[in-house]
Amino acid sequence: MRARNIKVGLHIPAASSGPLPSSSEYIEFFKQSEAMGYDSLWTEDRVFHGANFLEPLTLLSWAAANTERIQLGTAVLLLSLRNAPALARQISSMDYLSGGRLNLGISIGGRPAEYLGLGLKQSERVAHLRESITVLNLLLSGEPVTYSGRFYKLDEATVRPGIARPGGVPLYMGGRVDAVLQRAAEMTNGWIGGPFSPPEDYRTTLDTVHEYARRSGRDIGDLEAGKLVYVSVDDDKQRALEKLKPFISDYYGQRIDITEHGVFGPAEEVIERLRSYSQAGVTMFMLGVPTLDIAHIERIAKDVIPYLQS
Repeated sequence: MRARNIKVGLHIPAASSGPLPSSSEYIEFFKQSEAMGYDSLWTEDRVFHGANFLEPLTLLSWAAANTERIQLGTAVLLLSLRNAPALARQISSMDYLSGGRLNLGISIGGRPAEYLGLGLKQSERVAHLRESITVLNLLLSGEPVTYSGRFYKLDEATVRPGIARPGGVPLYMGGRVDAVLQRAAEMTNGWIGGPFSPPEDYRTTLDTVHEYARRSGRDIGDLEAGKLVYVSVDDDKQRALEKLKPFISDYYGQRIDITEHGVFGPAEEVIERLRSYSQAGVTMFMLGVPTLDIAHIERIAKDVIPYLQS
């Protein structure tokens, strides 16, 4: 497998039980992230949520309008809850307006209330996901598409502008069940690991993805290995933890113990923990920060990333 530079992006905090940051605060966060040299900005997806929550493609469009270079992505979009042709139109437009910077991380996900509210059958979510991937790839070519499937019937359907860059919009798969790992290996550009697993589990799961890729004749060096990690850097470890807790509680509820799964504390401890993930195979980090604090992401950029990539 070819050596791979480690990419480090930020996962935008977009959920809050209290008031969300202002649009201008998000603009400053996006611009400073780009100026500091982060590779990418990522968002997550929900339809219904008890907290104030920003829809991912809308938020990324706001980021695209206020940046020039930084890559933009979903980690992850709940594709089983989306209408694939309508999504193809959104992706086509956003990729064009952003200058070809969109990356699409997808997952099966979703809660029963979301399927019910959207008039979808949760029992059909796997079949819907697979067909949606096929339909997206066909429509994003920009060519007329005739297709007859279980969920979609297309007759010379065309979505333009098509995706001009080689390979189209990079597509990544999130999730841990075996069928998802196989789809990641066979149908996408890589796999994104969730935030609540230790490095040793990540390595084992990534090995499974690579084995499926080999069986299907793919070069595992062509697959990105992504990982969402919630991070808080502070010389006072307890204070670092306390900064993480409100966001995690707002988005995931009280069921998640971020003490076990988060990466927090002084810079040297954060570096050591993140290195354990890179040694487990991560090539693309999405660092989930708890707030839009510019000083915090600047510290990560100066005190963590150079040592992670060296």
